[in-house]
Amino acid sequence: MLTKRVRRLLGVAAVAPLLLSSCDNNPFDPFDNALGTYELSVFAGRSMPGAEFDCAPGECDAVPNGGHIRINSGSLTLYNDGTFVETNNWTETPTGGSSDDVTFTSAGTFDLNGEDLELSDPARQRFVQATLEFTSRVRINYIENGDSFEYIRD
Repeated sequence: MLTKRVRRLLGVAAVAPLLLSSCDNNPFDPFDNALGTYELSVFAGRSMPGAEFDCAPGECDAVPNGGHIRINSGSLTLYNDGTFVETNNWTETPTGGSSDDVTFTSAGTFDLNGEDLELSDPARQRFVQATLEFTSRVRINYIENGDSFEYIRD
């Protein structure tokens, strides 16, 4: 025969999963865990901060006659309304020319299915398949135009 205390405990154990699944802020929801601002840690396969590229003529679109590119910073923010903004800042120095600071911004929507993340920016005709990695830090990794990119959030 079950005591009153054991019956209460079993009742709470039976109801708890229902309460968690009905909450908008489920602590185990990957969507909620993915939201926030991430800092750029790898740009085109090179570690940040300050990834640098020396480009021969015709090698880099940004400096078509050759030059130097230095990636200064970057961020990717996932918002709770399903939108994102990605911003990267770099300095271009064409061979024999002066430096120019450039900001790249991509904004659109994202879709998360488990650890698969899709970023969609139709205005730029940009569709990126990324993965989320939940460890002690949250990481977003993707490959675009053959180059690897990574963003990290603590």
